[in-house]
Amino acid sequence: MSHVPSVAGAILELLGRHGVTRAFGIPGVHNLPFWDADTESAPRIVGVRHEQAAGYAADGLYRATGDLGAALLTSGPGAANVVAAFGEAFVSGSPVIVLASEVGQSLRSANGPRGILHEMTNQGAMFEAFGATARRARTRQEAIASTVLALREAWGPPPAGSYIGIPTDVLGEEWTAAIPHIPRMPTHGADPHDISTLAELVEASPRIVLWLGGGVVSAGVEAGARALAHRLGAPVITSYAGRGLLAGDPLLVDAPVHEPEAGALLADADLLLIVGSSFDGMNTKNWRLPLPRRRAAMTLGRMIEETVDLDCLISADLALSLPALAETLDDRGVADRDPWADASSIRPRVVTRLLDDPRTQPAMTWVQQVDAGWPAEAAVVCDMAVGAYWYGGYSSQPRARRLQYPVGWGTLGYALPAAIGPASVGIPTLAVCGDGGPMFALGELATYAQESLPITLLIVDDGGYGMLRFDQQAFGHPERGVDLLTPEWGALGMAFGIGVERVDHVSEIAAALGRAHQANLRGEPRLVVWSQALFPPRTTSPRWFES
Repeated sequence: MSHVPSVAGAILELLGRHGVTRAFGIPGVHNLPFWDADTESAPRIVGVRHEQAAGYAADGLYRATGDLGAALLTSGPGAANVVAAFGEAFVSGSPVIVLASEVGQSLRSANGPRGILHEMTNQGAMFEAFGATARRARTRQEAIASTVLALREAWGPPPAGSYIGIPTDVLGEEWTAAIPHIPRMPTHGADPHDISTLAELVEASPRIVLWLGGGVVSAGVEAGARALAHRLGAPVITSYAGRGLLAGDPLLVDAPVHEPEAGALLADADLLLIVGSSFDGMNTKNWRLPLPRRRAAMTLGRMIEETVDLDCLISADLALSLPALAETLDDRGVADRDPWADASSIRPRVVTRLLDDPRTQPAMTWVQQVDAGWPAEAAVVCDMAVGAYWYGGYSSQPRARRLQYPVGWGTLGYALPAAIGPASVGIPTLAVCGDGGPMFALGELATYAQESLPITLLIVDDGGYGMLRFDQQAFGHPERGVDLLTPEWGALGMAFGIGVERVDHVSEIAAALGRAHQANLRGEPRLVVWSQALFPPRTTSPRWFES
């Protein structure tokens, strides 16, 4: 007798057949059909200790690999718990698919709530607040159709996450129809007139800076962006999401644009060409960077329309629009140009200055130690913490998708649970945290240990919320709520069976990370702790406008 899957099983099979290998979640009374599912191609479900971690892990998996991940949640508080993680993912362009049960159709009243466990009037509205699509399936056919549409949105372009709510009684119904195959939808290139307008701007601008963002990564067009930069002799600045693009290239400005040397180069250009970036506030000092008079963009998404005035905006698939621009430049006879500025000299100048400043020398040395100690093929996930701000902005990244830095929405507590995503597919992952952020998700250390995840949690312990402490000092506020009791990390690690190494001096960090990485390769998570208060970098808002 053949096995007939439930709707939940059919959804998982559908996801698995279309490339989803991991889902993250917690079983609850209303979503048990997901855990009961037994289908051939379903993604492996990684159990976490808090629903927020399910969203962060799916986000971390996508940023590290480009693979989709799903969060499987129960209704009411289960769905509500993932909202912060979904917000960070959605704003950052990570297409996390949230699949949540809702209370049973048979129990609902047409006149409003009646006191059912986990009942909400409109559970999906929490996700719509970000501009995401929330689909509320009321039949098994709608549940499968909603999953199809969610996959298409996740593939993009641009990639986008969404929410699907399915009543628990519908999740448990049998699914006897075929599992649909979803063809990829054709994409459309840019309007030829817009490409021509951009080509005219390029031709008239001898000093161009390219600003490359995460859209270049998700579209897989790094080679095209590199070719354009070399054709135009254009220095390249990357957003945080674009870090690692053009690694080692002489045209790369491998330093934050917040630093004066990089900012001066940008201001000296006569055209800024933004490619695959939303040009958000954290990357641009809330759009108060000195910018060239002429600006143009090739990107997807409407957010950039609300940022700065643009002389030309091309909203189209980069895989089509970049070649179209190159062809139009050929047609116009635009010759290859020599670089107009020495981009490769900027990073050494910035690093030397930071190492010569007693305030910033420990932090820049710390960045160099982490760079030296953690291998290029492994992943790095940063939290919202002073040490992570330094590493997120000032490290030298050897490739795209290696570094994750959660400044899309800015969620403290990101790194510890997000590291579960790449580690779940065998990628050794370094989670760079302060001592405050891990407290949001200490329960996930149990996930680390139970799943034998190759994760090293690197903690810079400054006794509290170091960035907020600096904010209070900078703005003349009394220091309140920022000095925290933190765990005895060795005892904490022992409680979960995780080895802990305490580092006494910054010069020991690289070697400690090397030992931790070797343990990770054996499937053993590790904690490395350094007690140090670091001065914040210029990428943090209290320092944006220092003279």
